Amino acid sequence: MNKHLPVFLSQWEWAHWLVLAVVLMLSVNQVYKRQANRIQAEEFSNVDVIEEDIKAYNTQAERLAQLEVLPPVRSQWSYVTAITDQYGVDLSLVSDKNVQGSYNGPLASWTADLKGTVGAVLVAAKEIQAAVPAYLYDITLKGNDATIRLSVLGSE
Repeated sequence: MNKHLPVFLSQWEWAHWLVLAVVLMLSVNQVYKRQANRIQAEEFSNVDVIEEDIKAYNTQAERLAQLEVLPPVRSQWSYVTAITDQYGVDLSLVSDKNVQGSYNGPLASWTADLKGTVGAVLVAAKEIQAAVPAYLYDITLKGNDATIRLSVLGSE
């Protein structure tokens, strides 16, 4: 008898050891296969997400390529003055580009204040925004008078 092994292990025959080795090998093999499948599934899901992102970016790039180039700000401004004249609204150009409430993006812009009665200023601002690319920034109401700051965008 072997005094180093517990009693039940010393009574095992070679068939018991063989069964133990086969079960151990099958278990390790099964765990390895499942882990490989999990990793592979995760890689495919990441690829699918990346492919969807690429398709979305390509679609966005195609849409941007189809957009018209904006006309110069100077020609856009003629629409703004015509609209303000139509509604009797005063238009004053703000010369300081660093003033709060003016456009600071990549496009050329002219910033101005619309002043007049509340109804006329609101309707004129809506018409301007429908006619030309414009950002509306600030509205100040004092009684029946209103002032709206806006920036008209265009190319140089």
